[in-house]
Amino acid sequence: MGDARGRWGVVGAVVLVLWGATGCGAAMTAGHSGPASVETRIVVHDDATAESQRFAAEDHWTGGGIAAVARNDAKEDLVQPAWTAGGSIARTVGRLYAAGADGNSGACTATVVGIRTVITAAHCVRTSVEGAPARAATWDNGLYFVPGYQNGTGPHGGFTVRRVRMAENWQQDGLDVAMLEMNPGRDGRNIAEVTGVQPISFLAEPSGSAHFFGYPYTDRVLHCSGVTTWASRKTLLRVPCLMGMGSSGGPYISGDSAAEGTVVAVNISGDGKASYGTALGAFAQRLYQQSESG
Repeated sequence: MGDARGRWGVVGAVVLVLWGATGCGAAMTAGHSGPASVETRIVVHDDATAESQRFAAEDHWTGGGIAAVARNDAKEDLVQPAWTAGGSIARTVGRLYAAGADGNSGACTATVVGIRTVITAAHCVRTSVEGAPARAATWDNGLYFVPGYQNGTGPHGGFTVRRVRMAENWQQDGLDVAMLEMNPGRDGRNIAEVTGVQPISFLAEPSGSAHFFGYPYTDRVLHCSGVTTWASRKTLLRVPCLMGMGSSGGPYISGDSAAEGTVVAVNISGDGKASYGTALGAFAQRLYQQSESG
């Protein structure tokens, strides 16, 4: 596992490469062409497709893995205020846990955006190999998502990941995004039946204030906001507030209500003055449609 889950500084043997597919999704706004061309290749990676893999991942994280990560969490002197206003944010945003090929564990932030789809940053589920191309990166294992995580637990339980979809050239600006196709919970319900869905748009544009939510190695979700601007040739949205490592994958929410707004980007990095998120456009929409159609 690299980057401590941020550009801040053997489950899943099957890997497929697709050129794209059609599908249907819920609560979304259709996207513009965006910075990534339609030829951008999609990699589909199996994580926990067998029941034994699902149970093993769940047992690992609930049996001490989450607690081990939590030992590094800040509980006081938070870099941004904790989110206390509830709404759909309190149900759909959570922590995504992963174990790297090197045996190290860490966490990012992710959001429920579909019937069975969770969105995060691509670098949250892969680890770069120094000097090698993006496609040579190792896959993180046993992914586990805890929506509404707070103080060591989640009120909605946890969910394992069936498949990951992302760009082959995921390190390119505008492509650091991944859609996670979630397994049902042990009771057989899809994740959206438990948490609800945060609306998602693929027409990302700077438009007034955006709200940024994340877990920068904290025991609860934090919130900051600011007026967004374009960065890096209209592939990234910039918001003038900071969180740090662990907030990667966290949603940038647009709309009048921070609690009920629309996901337009996922956080990937910061530079000491601002945070930057992959703006969601046509390529992210393709990932989403494939994830929702299975």
